[in-house]
Amino acid sequence: MAFNPQVIIVGAGIVGLAGACHILSSDKGLSLLVLDKMAGPGLGDTAKSAAAFRDMFSSPVNRDLSRGSIAFYEKIEQDSGGIGLKKIGYLWLATDRQREAWRKLLAGMAQAGVRFDTLDSRDLAARLPELELRDISQGIFGTNCGILEPLKLTKFYEQEVLRLGGQVRYRAEVTGFSRNPAGQINGVRVGKEEILAGTVIIAAGAWTGRVLARAGLDVPLVPKKRQLFSVPVKTEALVRLLHNASFSSYNLLPFTILPEGAYLRPERTSFILGYANPDQAPGLEEPARAERNFYDTRIRPQVERYFPAFQGMALSHSWAGHYDDHPPDDTPFVERLAGALVVAGSSGSGVMKADSLGRIAAARLFDLEFVELGHGGQFRVADLGLKQRAVPAEEFVI
Repeated sequence: MAFNPQVIIVGAGIVGLAGACHILSSDKGLSLLVLDKMAGPGLGDTAKSAAAFRDMFSSPVNRDLSRGSIAFYEKIEQDSGGIGLKKIGYLWLATDRQREAWRKLLAGMAQAGVRFDTLDSRDLAARLPELELRDISQGIFGTNCGILEPLKLTKFYEQEVLRLGGQVRYRAEVTGFSRNPAGQINGVRVGKEEILAGTVIIAAGAWTGRVLARAGLDVPLVPKKRQLFSVPVKTEALVRLLHNASFSSYNLLPFTILPEGAYLRPERTSFILGYANPDQAPGLEEPARAERNFYDTRIRPQVERYFPAFQGMALSHSWAGHYDDHPPDDTPFVERLAGALVVAGSSGSGVMKADSLGRIAAARLFDLEFVELGHGGQFRVADLGLKQRAVPAEEFVI
């Protein structure tokens, strides 16, 4: 006999599995099936993420989404110690022009309770002797920020879904949708198999637009390739930079953002270097490939300018994934379209907001007006919709 669950979730990345977890936590008797075309959890863009988190946003909505998720991730780390969460902080290195442009934004964040320190050039020189200051006049060090291991976090959610009675099927690509007589989506097709459900939830990240196009639907999403490059630490200068003890008890350099936008993410024995290319053409690239020329012309010059210790250092490997950008305000949305519930548009912050998005998706499914996020704050569900949206544009974008 065919299994037709009450809820189908398309996408077993961090957002889809977080949603499944919170739905089942709210209704343990509900039947739920997660489908994904990959061979395991989080093997799409989740696995290719820089997997960093911050609460330093100009938008109060983005702050709430990230704070809620960070608080829950900390609880997971404290209870199980299994997701590699390290609050190493974020360090923005700013020029005089950026310092002035960010003045009001930072004042607003401080008033909202965001914790950060401002460092002048003397502070930076003392804490980061490997840094060539050049035009840098200030550092902004966010403390409720850090890194984690995305596949371990995704695995946590998958295990919770299974423990709560949900089912997960991999290598099961949704190729189409079924509709009821009223024209509302009430199921999916996986090859020749039709699976009906009370609600279909789409949480397919950068593939959301392509998936929904199979139902004749259009969504305000722009997939964009993002590339990451790994540099192994093999010199004393890079070892000193990596194991900087001036910012946190982890003795690691913070997640560091250079004035032109390139960033450094510390690993155990390497640095991950990335840059959100503003000139990147939109669209899905399958498979997504990192381009050595992009590293040589757009990332390496930025990094070597301020950290000469990287000069002459070889790459060990590189990879690429996608953001699912939501251009109107760089903030996710949770909305019903033709009966399906769509959770998308994380705009490069899917990992840091996934838990909150999962809770909001669950609340939307159960028609709740408000939901409590992981830090205890109340969130109005409709604010993240497309029809009654109440989201200011994000101005503090990496």
